[in-house]
Amino acid sequence: MTEPSPLSGFACRDGRESLVFGERPDGSIAYISEVARGIACECRCPACGTPLVARKREVKHHFGHYGAADERPCKTGPETALHKFAKDILARRLQLFLPTLDLFNGKDRWVGFEGRTYEFDAAVLEDRLGSIVPDVIVRKGDRDLLVEFAVTHECGPEKINQIKGMDLSAIEIDLSGIDPEIESREGLERAILDTAPRKWLHNPKLRDGHAALDALRNQRAGQLDRRAAALRAAYRDSCSHISRTVFAYPAVARITDDHLTRAIGIMVPGYGCFTVPPQDWQATILADMVDLAVNGKRVFASVKAALRKVRDRGWIHHRFSKITDEEVDAIRQDGTDFATPSDAIQAWIVTLAKAGILIPSSDGQQWILNRLIVGEVRNARQRR
Repeated sequence: MTEPSPLSGFACRDGRESLVFGERPDGSIAYISEVARGIACECRCPACGTPLVARKREVKHHFGHYGAADERPCKTGPETALHKFAKDILARRLQLFLPTLDLFNGKDRWVGFEGRTYEFDAAVLEDRLGSIVPDVIVRKGDRDLLVEFAVTHECGPEKINQIKGMDLSAIEIDLSGIDPEIESREGLERAILDTAPRKWLHNPKLRDGHAALDALRNQRAGQLDRRAAALRAAYRDSCSHISRTVFAYPAVARITDDHLTRAIGIMVPGYGCFTVPPQDWQATILADMVDLAVNGKRVFASVKAALRKVRDRGWIHHRFSKITDEEVDAIRQDGTDFATPSDAIQAWIVTLAKAGILIPSSDGQQWILNRLIVGEVRNARQRR
C-alpha cells in the first residue's frame, strides 16, 4: 500500500496530488484563489515551468498543467510550489516565530530565550554559503539566521554538520503536516510564519548553555559530595554507638523464649540508620508475626509494613529517614557498606528466608512464617 504524500491535503477530488500554487511571470508565487480562471492566470509550474491552467471548481480549486491529458502536475510540482511559497512569504513578511532555545540536564534547564516572533531586516533567498545553499537567510543587524523548509525530507545530517561547522544559527520548519482544510493564503501564511512545527538545527548560544549546565552540574556535585561526607560520618558514628549499646526491648525476650534468637541481631548493611541495635528492631518486627501465626492466623510480612512499625516507634535516625538514591550512591563511593532503612529490613528478611524461617510469596514482595518454625515455637511454649 502506497503511503499518502505529505501534500495529500492539496489533492483534487480523485485523491491525486494537486497544485494550488503557480509562479507568475515576475517570479512571485500566486495562490489559486488569487488568479484569473483558465490560461488567463498567466502562471507556470514552479517546478518544471509548464504553463498552468487555473481550474476553479465547486469542491476544490487547483492548477492543471496546460496540454497534459489529465492535467496532473509533475512529480515535484506540489512540493516545489509549497517550498517556493514559503520562501516568498518569509522574504516579504520578514517575521518568523522562533522556537524556544533551551537545554536540559536532568532537572536543570538552561534557557537561551523563550519562543516568540522576531522581526528581521532583510532576507536572501538560496544564497550559497560554502558548500550549502540554505532556503532563506534572514538578517537582524549583523546576525544571520538560516531557515530550512522541510516538505517531504528533513535536513540531512551532512548538511546539519556543515551548519554546525560554520557555527551559524539555523532552524527547520516542518511544512509536511500543514492542515489540508486551510484554503486561504492568510491561513497558509500563519502556518508557515507562526504555527507549523519548527526546531533548532544549531545555535551558537548553545555553547553558553552547555557551559552553564556543566557549571551547575559541578556545583551540584560539590554539594552532593559535602552532603555525602556528612551523612557518611553520621552513619559511622551511629554504627559505632549501636555496637556498644544493649537495649533489649521486651520483644527480644519473647523471641528468645521461643528459641528464635538465630533470627535476630543480624548486622545487615544499613543497621546504622536505626537508633536501636538490630536485635531490637528485628525482634519487634518478628514477635507479633510469630504470636499471630502460633494462634493460627496466616500473616504476611512486607518491607513496607515492617518499616512503618519501626518508624512509628521513632527508631529511624532522622538523618536517614528521607535519603535520595543519589545520596546513597555518593555515601558508598568510598566503600562504606551503607543501605537505606528499607533496604536494611529487606536484607534481614531475605536472610531469614534463606535460613528457612520465612517463606516468600509468589511475587517475592511478602513473606510468611514457615510452618515448621510455627510448630517449633508452639512446642517451646507448651514446654514452658
